Amino acid sequence: MTILQRRIPPSFRDPASAPLRKLSVDLIKTYKHINEVYYTKKKRRAQQVPPEDSSTKKERKVYNDGYDDDNYDYIVKNGEKWLDRYEIDSLIGKGSFGQVVKAYDHHEQEWVAIKIIKNKKAFLNQAQIELRLLELMNKHDTEMKYYIVHLKRHFMFRNHLCLVFELLSYNLYDLLRNTNFRGVSLNLTRKFAQQLCTALLFLATPELSIIHCDLKPENILLCNPKRSAIKIVDFGSSCQLGQRIYQYIQSRFYRSPEVLLGMPYDLAIDMWSLGCILVEMHTGEPLFSGSNEVDQMNKIVEVLGVPPSHMLDAAPKARKYFDKLSDGLWTVKKNKDIKKEYKPPATRRLHEILGVETGGPGGRRAGEPGHAPCDYLKFKDLILRMLDYDPKSRITPFYALQHNFFKKTTDEGTNTSSSTSTSPAMDHSHSTSTTSSVSSSGGSSGSSNDNRNYRYSNRYYNSAVTHSDYEMTSPQPAASQQHQRHFLDPPHHPHPTYSHHGNGGRGLRQGGQTGIGGGGGQQGSSPQMSDSMDVGVSLGLHHLGAVSSMEASQFGSASLPLALPIGLSAFRTRPAPTAPGPQAPPPEDYYPASNNNNPAAGGRGRPDSDEGPATS
Repeated sequence: MTILQRRIPPSFRDPASAPLRKLSVDLIKTYKHINEVYYTKKKRRAQQVPPEDSSTKKERKVYNDGYDDDNYDYIVKNGEKWLDRYEIDSLIGKGSFGQVVKAYDHHEQEWVAIKIIKNKKAFLNQAQIELRLLELMNKHDTEMKYYIVHLKRHFMFRNHLCLVFELLSYNLYDLLRNTNFRGVSLNLTRKFAQQLCTALLFLATPELSIIHCDLKPENILLCNPKRSAIKIVDFGSSCQLGQRIYQYIQSRFYRSPEVLLGMPYDLAIDMWSLGCILVEMHTGEPLFSGSNEVDQMNKIVEVLGVPPSHMLDAAPKARKYFDKLSDGLWTVKKNKDIKKEYKPPATRRLHEILGVETGGPGGRRAGEPGHAPCDYLKFKDLILRMLDYDPKSRITPFYALQHNFFKKTTDEGTNTSSSTSTSPAMDHSHSTSTTSSVSSSGGSSGSSNDNRNYRYSNRYYNSAVTHSDYEMTSPQPAASQQHQRHFLDPPHHPHPTYSHHGNGGRGLRQGGQTGIGGGGGQQGSSPQMSDSMDVGVSLGLHHLGAVSSMEASQFGSASLPLALPIGLSAFRTRPAPTAPGPQAPPPEDYYPASNNNNPAAGGRGRPDSDEGPATS
């Protein structure tokens, strides 16, 4: 009896306080009680903390006497006047290099874009290289006729190097965005192509030999939102041939094979970028939209096939993308970690991408003048020559300008006579006599050496080549055009020979913002659009047709009824990662902001560049 009494508890637990009930039926009450206890303790602790006095308070660090923030950027104040000349209007762009502001020049009574470089030595050193190249180009383009942004002047202000540029309009990516990424007409693409080839020909002159290194739609700006005149901007990554300082260059979508493969590069990398850009301008989508370098190379291989063996044999990074077989041929590397499935090499045909026989991309151009299959065949042939794997045989700007894609036709839709004369190769046409002109090539052919300093106008000659209707032809200049040679005139030789691209041209084994406002338009030889509303319609300006006769100043940012955010239209819609110093090696998938926001430059909210500049 005594043992039984010991086993019976003197009192029973209240069922309402049982753990099972608190964690089930009364769960909400339990949470409320926890919150009450937590916030009661937090309030008590806050009351017990003694107030900070000035001695314990952390001092805020002052940078550059208070003119800079902690990122070495100048603190821009709207309405501030610099040097009793430039009145700051607004901040229109920002990147790792610094900032771009819109300002009014009271001396010249014009709007300008001022690029303010960070107050840090590494950025200053890089900007000085850009400054030297811009001044060199301006010196050789005094008439501003070769589609390069004009540097007006530069100065130091409160320890910041400031570059003053002309104020331009929207970039080509903005133009695409306003077509809902459906692309612009083949006629407008042709106008852009001719100007860009002319600009590359200018950069290839012996006195310059400049590689842009970051050609993309964001770095090509309209001079006026209602005209087709454009200018190339952002030479922040540029270098001269023989003075290459970066290993990682070019935005990924437009990165050439030789750069992807880690090989030496030259001016031909810009031609590759141009080929990618032209396809994107017409189709509305990037031709090769890789998410990283391996994906980028695989997407190139889908269209062009495996690169030639002689390139891969010499490429330091070939085994990053390809495996070498026992017979010496290369095949695409099979990576188990990559879940993406790619089409076999050279099976995603450019013929279908452009819609050569199906009315253009997506059939959207069916029946439109200037979009017949013969027009597309010429365009496709030019693109394939621009996308030649081998930089030594890739088409050069001089011969690109002579391609039949730019030749006048009886079709009004493809007539480019209004802008043909703007090309230095056309404007200073050479004599039709190939026998007497070789000796008159002067210094242009004197640089045909291993460095190929002027290889853009003196290689690939073969007199026995017969060209089809959509291949290369030399323009036949009028008698009035046969005058003394210009410094851009190439040596005169018979036509070049090129390999054709069937499956990429290789019989290889398959592996299983911009500035704002319209400005004054292009100066000098600005092309007049035969379809003058083409750009305007793409930018939403179709209802401004009657405004075309007004002064250019009336196309200012305040009057543009665009869907673009004025002042930021050409800059990234999402912030790029903070870039390391220009000389620091970047991570594998770094998307550089260093060259995205030049005064006339822009960027986009897409990862088209995975690596920033690094010392090679």
